[in-house]
Parts: sequence; structure tokens; C-alpha cells
Amino acid sequence: MPPEIPSVPAAPATVEPLPSPGILWSTDRPELVALQWEARRRIASPWGMLAIALLESLLTIPHGVLYRSAQHPEGSPLNLAVALVGSSGAGKSTLFHGVAYALEFQGADAPEPESVRSGEGIPALLGWMEKGDDGAAALVWRRHDHAVSLHYDEVGQLGAQAARTGSTISDAIKSLTSGERLGGQNSKGDGLTIPARSYRAVVTVAVQPSRAAPLLSEESIAGGLGARFVYALVEDPTIAHLPIPAQPTERVAVPLTQWDNGVRFVDALPAMDAAHEADTRAAHRGEREPVDSRLLLNRAILAIAFANLAGRAVLILEDWELAGAFIAQSLQTREAVQDALAAPVEDQRAQLEARAVARMHALQAEGLSAQEARRRLSRAQGNALTAMIHEGRFTMG
Repeated sequence: MPPEIPSVPAAPATVEPLPSPGILWSTDRPELVALQWEARRRIASPWGMLAIALLESLLTIPHGVLYRSAQHPEGSPLNLAVALVGSSGAGKSTLFHGVAYALEFQGADAPEPESVRSGEGIPALLGWMEKGDDGAAALVWRRHDHAVSLHYDEVGQLGAQAARTGSTISDAIKSLTSGERLGGQNSKGDGLTIPARSYRAVVTVAVQPSRAAPLLSEESIAGGLGARFVYALVEDPTIAHLPIPAQPTERVAVPLTQWDNGVRFVDALPAMDAAHEADTRAAHRGEREPVDSRLLLNRAILAIAFANLAGRAVLILEDWELAGAFIAQSLQTREAVQDALAAPVEDQRAQLEARAVARMHALQAEGLSAQEARRRLSRAQGNALTAMIHEGRFTMG
């Protein structure tokens, strides 16, 4: 008789449902209290501000630190991409300034966000090749921490660059967030190569929901770009009615000495290993959507960012729960973006026209002339109104 093959126990598609997003703002962690207070003071989205704080937290962790799980004992880089979801000009600078006001990463010198027009330009943000006296070329890092922050003001800008013939920007962002090798050498030995797992990188893209195809079209999802991102709402109607806090809160100091003893890995908790195992089994059964292929790794990286904000180089279960709450918000936001993206063009145009007309009426009710009110509209609303005037569907007056 052939030897009996041991059976593999079945595992569920998911271990536990994601926690409610609201638990993030009921915690008494000082750093989260300070971020929420600062968001309220600036009438800004706490989700957007928290997203920027988590990215800055990752940028302050040494580039050699990796996330280690049972399935991947070699470790995974702590690189992350965030889509900041809102209308054009939805307050990115407010978010960055708010985080700087609420938190002080002690001794940190995080890189400023930069942008490039091609995938080939990304390695140059990290370093350059320099020939020594012996003629051999060696990599020279631009920063001692091997860190880079990449930002695109509009997702359409990223999409336009990606659409150019021969563009490598989408593939470069995927490689960047995975910590893979960047760049390369030509036949003459010229060029720039950034070794894999040798750098820390974060990416932010400002995303208007109806223009999010570069991230969430079928092609982008199939290619893996959409799965690289977590989504943070930067225009949140729930904050519009909240009063500005009367009592001030102190700026919170975030220590970074926890990394001074040469930490190499941040290890997964048992609950995290169980979640990774269940997720992988679900993927093999065809039960995981391609857009969610990186969801648990992103959650783990966020958990490490939460731990670092609390001054720790080791995870506790609360970090994993808070990261899960952020991911739950991300999924809600991503679903809303996908709904907007799927809406017929006619519906989008009608909604824009309705907003333009309502805005005109509101401004004129405040005493502005028609021409003055027209100048107060956004560019998109103004273009829509101009088209309506030419078609005889709106009269200035």
C-alpha cells in the first residue's frame, strides 16, 4: 500500500472580520489623540492626517528593518503607497503641516516628497554611481537613511505618464513598494542600480474618485498596481459640523531610540501569522480578489507604523487591531472610488453641473454678482457652467 499522505487542515478564508474604523478614534494613545485634535482644529480629515503620520513613521524606521512572518522568514520591506482621496486640491499641505504640528519624531530627518516623470527617474532620487580612482563605479546614496518619499498631486498626472509609449512608471512604483531592485545597467556597464531591500520608500497619490482609473481600472488591478495602495479619505463630510476644540493639546514626542540596538526584524504576532496562512489558502481556492492580494501585508506594515508611533520596535495586538481599523476605512473609501469610477459619464457630468449651479446660487445669495460668483467656481465647475451657457441651459444674471 502507498504511504498515507497526511491531510492539510482546512482554513477559513478569513480569520476574523476587520474591526470597525471608529475604534481608532476611541483609543487613548496620546499620538492618536493629538492627531485627532489637530485635525479638528484645522477642520481636516483625521484619516488623511493619520495616513501621513503613518507614512512618516515608516520613513523614520531604519531601511534595513523588515517585517518577518512565518510564511516569509526572509522578511518584507516596510514600503507603502497611499491614495489620498478627495477633490483636486483637497488639502495635502494641510495634512503634512498638521502632522508636523501634532507629532515630533525625535532626531528624525525625513525626506521631503518628490515627484518624477518616469520610472527611470526614481532610482536617481536614491543615489548615483561614482567612479573611484581604480575606475570602478560604486553606488553613492543621496541620503544616509536610504529613504525616499514620492508624491503625485493628481492621479491623472500619474496616469498620463504611465500611458506614454515605453513608460515604466507603473512598474517602477510596484517595484518601489515591494523593495525590489531599481534601475539597471546597459551593455556598456553604464546606468544606476539600486539593490533590492536596501531602501525605505513611501508613495502618495492625490486621487479624484472619478479619475482613479490609473489605479483601479481592470488593467491596473490585473497588473497589481491597485493592490499596492491603501486609501485614505481626505474630504470627510462627517467633520464638517464638528466644533473646533476649545482646549489645546500638547505636541507628542515620538522616540526613535527603540531602533538603536540594531533591530533587524519586526516579527508577526500569532494572530498575524494565522491571518496570512488563511489568506494564502483562500487565494489558492480562488476566494481572494486580485485587488486584495497585498491587503494583509499592508495591514502588517501599518501595524509596525503604529508601534513605532508608540515608541516600540515590537508589535502588540492593539497595533494589529488599529491597522485593521485603518484598512477597514481604506476598503470603504476604495469601494466609494470604484463606484464613482463605474458611474456613467453622463451621471458624472450631471452631478458636476448640479454642483456648479448650486454653488452659483449660493454665492449670489451672499450678495456676489454673477461674474464674481463665476470666478469663485472650481475650474471643473466653471467649464461645466460655460458649456451649459453655450447650450442655452443656464443664463447668467
